[in-house]
Amino acid sequence: MTLRDNLIVFPHCPKTGGTTLKERYQYDNIGFVNTDLGEEATHDTRVVFGHSAQVGYYETCFPKKNIVYITCMRDPVSRMMSMYNFFKTQMLYFNPAIGDIDFYLWFINKDIIRPMLVVKQYEYYMGQHVNRMIWEHEQEVFTSTHGIINNRYLNTMLKWDAIAQSVSIDREREAILIAQQNNAECKNMNATWDNIIKDFDHVFFQDDNIVEVFDGLLDQYNTGMIAQTDMVRTNETSYDLNRNNLSYIEFEDLSDDNQHMVNEDLKYDIEFYNRCKDKWKH
Repeated sequence: MTLRDNLIVFPHCPKTGGTTLKERYQYDNIGFVNTDLGEEATHDTRVVFGHSAQVGYYETCFPKKNIVYITCMRDPVSRMMSMYNFFKTQMLYFNPAIGDIDFYLWFINKDIIRPMLVVKQYEYYMGQHVNRMIWEHEQEVFTSTHGIINNRYLNTMLKWDAIAQSVSIDREREAILIAQQNNAECKNMNATWDNIIKDFDHVFFQDDNIVEVFDGLLDQYNTGMIAQTDMVRTNETSYDLNRNNLSYIEFEDLSDDNQHMVNEDLKYDIEFYNRCKDKWKH
């Protein structure tokens, strides 16, 4: 194939290590397009990269090109902890006087909270497909789980006993909502697997040497990209927390109840991730 025959499309799922790869190539290569900066692909583009890179879009724009889908994924629990710690740094940027942020408070609001909303990995790829709205209308498989999750943490979940002056969680109502959430997430995850991710050309994982893998793939597809070789890592979360006298919180640092909550919430993202590892991990 000639240099222009291949177009690499890299949907960058947040907190999976992609920023390092983007920073490694975006400055010295006019054929590298960062969609998050509003850049548009042209016939001279060789790599499309970004959180907003759409799956299924470029085939229509460039029918004569060989569209190659590549992405990087991360262990869902590790990724969730990274998002929590990153959120703490974002709040510090907005207000340096802010203190530490309780994990439980962040977690139960993560689907609706600013400045950074949280999506699971399968939700991200689902949302990036150009036909998502068509599937949602025709197949009714993309039922939103955010409303169900939100209901689990409203005060309507509480039972009030005015005589005993006590409050408890309505476990029967909670069980119903958990079952509804599991049903919706299972359908969404399977739809993402069946319609989107299983047809990607290459999926690698953050516990790989992602720089080496990405460099190799760009060479394999003759993109002609020139790497900024001193850019091998861009994660500053731990540094930013430490200089503000805050610690990076690992999953093992959480209470047993919080660990259970995380594992339950990520049940189908973990299954999705394991399916991807079974297919692509070598």
